[in-house]
Amino acid sequence: MKKGAMFGLDARIALAIFGALSVISGAALYGAIQQSKVVAIVSELNEVSKAIEAFMLDTGVDIGKTGATNFYFGDLVNNSSSFDGWNGPYFPQIGKLAGALSREYIDHPLYGNILLRDLESNLGGSNYSNPNGCSTRPCYYWIQINGLSESLTKAIDNYVDGSAGLDSGRVRILTSDSYSGFYIKGPLVLKQP
Repeated sequence: MKKGAMFGLDARIALAIFGALSVISGAALYGAIQQSKVVAIVSELNEVSKAIEAFMLDTGVDIGKTGATNFYFGDLVNNSSSFDGWNGPYFPQIGKLAGALSREYIDHPLYGNILLRDLESNLGGSNYSNPNGCSTRPCYYWIQINGLSESLTKAIDNYVDGSAGLDSGRVRILTSDSYSGFYIKGPLVLKQP
């Protein structure tokens, strides 16, 4: 055997070991990145829910509505509707306000739009609820995000509710639009039907 021949074999073995380790650590890193996205989105949505509660405590009324089901997200950012007792901003303007009167939703810079909805509590799965808003007690604010991937919506549901149930718990997912209809339950609406 030539001197140095083992070195080539040793190098190949070491290279194979390093390659296997990089695959394992890469998968772990991907999982950690995915989990950090989930935690960041849930934290932000919890802040929206707290902002709604603070608004209602200060003003004693619900956020203004654009029609049957949507609330003006802009009421959390500025007081262009001149609410008595408004002491905001309750939520930072992290993206452009858009939609009805340029205040209906916030166009988030990292994922789709964030809207505030008034929908029935049986929302989820293939049930989109009453398109005319909540008509049966209890009515909640539902914070909607558009544009999340199916895997991310399921991961958020699992993180918040402990399971990936589409139509139960605090997180609801609509299957009718390829899992992009993602909702998280906020506080109770003050004016109940």
